[in-house]
Amino acid sequence: MKPPQIEKGSKFPTEFALGSFSHRDVAVIRKITRESLGENYPPSLFIDINGWWPDGFIVVRGEDAIIAFIAGVVSAPRQARVLMLAVRKDYRNRGIGSALMAEFTKRCIARGITSIELEVRKSNAGAIKFYNRLGYSIRHLLPRFYTDKEDGYKMYKDIR
Repeated sequence: MKPPQIEKGSKFPTEFALGSFSHRDVAVIRKITRESLGENYPPSLFIDINGWWPDGFIVVRGEDAIIAFIAGVVSAPRQARVLMLAVRKDYRNRGIGSALMAEFTKRCIARGITSIELEVRKSNAGAIKFYNRLGYSIRHLLPRFYTDKEDGYKMYKDIR
């Protein structure tokens, strides 16, 4: 059965639930990260990220598993950084990523954060377009930023 689509500006359908990251989620989060981002991070990284700012690590749970997540940290006194945003391939283009970014931004504003930064692969035109649609702009090039030495872009958004 195909999951329902999330309309822009709407809340998650009852089939999906926002939740907090738990240590028991590490295996599935790592799998989504490998499939969606092409990165193979150690389990300890996800536990560390959660420890730095638990409110910045948000998961979306479907009927029986996590289907998406965002992991972000407070990187400076009034600035947050999205470290990872990933949605399982079979749940993409349903507004889940946009809804996660909106929830993350809401939590940032509640904490007094005024800007959000993130990095994106230079070759990932779809992600760049997605972040542009959300109001992010490219600040500068990050040469050989990723573990495979691909260049990235630093993107930024003022949320005041």
